[in-house]
Amino acid sequence: MTMDSQFDTAVAAYERSMEEMPFREHVEAYSFLNAVGDVVGRDVLDLGCGSGLYARRLRGAGAARVVGMDESGAMVEHARRRDEREGLGVEYLAANATDPAAGDLPGIAGAFDVVTAVYVLPYAPTREALEGFCATARRALRPEGGRFVAAVLNPEFSTDPQWYRGYGMCLSARQSPAEGTPGHLRAWVGPEVLDLDFFRWSAAAHEQALAAAGFDRVSWINPTVSEQGLAKYGETFWANYLACPHALIIHAQAGPEPELADRPLPAKDTDPAPAK
Repeated sequence: MTMDSQFDTAVAAYERSMEEMPFREHVEAYSFLNAVGDVVGRDVLDLGCGSGLYARRLRGAGAARVVGMDESGAMVEHARRRDEREGLGVEYLAANATDPAAGDLPGIAGAFDVVTAVYVLPYAPTREALEGFCATARRALRPEGGRFVAAVLNPEFSTDPQWYRGYGMCLSARQSPAEGTPGHLRAWVGPEVLDLDFFRWSAAAHEQALAAAGFDRVSWINPTVSEQGLAKYGETFWANYLACPHALIIHAQAGPEPELADRPLPAKDTDPAPAK
């Protein structure tokens, strides 16, 4: 199954999942946007932008220019139509980010301060594709450097099929130490079911791909829950997820250290969470 065929038919459910799956707003978005930090006046490229959820948020947070890139033509078309209605000024481009040449396109090469990606790297079916995502991110950043912030599958996600059921999803994967082992995500979004195939890559594989692309420093950030999420659902609700989250955040830097205002909030634990 290709990335294109998976996501072309999932536009509506993907849009609604932010509202109907509490962890997406109160853990994923909260943690990811904290890691991205201040984008006021910055130029940001969102790889695998999907329907534009995060591209719109980044623009709303004050980014000077936001470009969303996605391989799915249906996702890009949806995002463009919505931007036409809302007038946010986000640009959208249909391109395959696993091809490093995507980072050399006019208006993309060397044009950004920050590159983001939410649940993109787990869909790399080969190590070459994983390295391609990272190479595209580095080529899109300024020649002098910048930051790549990516929400990725936790290499040590729980193999208990019920571990994440309370959060509206189930993950499964073959028990194999091989890099790129296939897995499957099933998510319930209201009356609809999302079925997506992914590939499991170790922390070392991610770090090797980022180093090969030219990133100098890589840190792993464990997600946290927003105050609103804690108040609304309680600590007990989030206990399983925080003990072994299905996703972690990678913060990769190229070039000089970022200014203090650009740095992500400190993480309590910077190692991938253990499997349960």
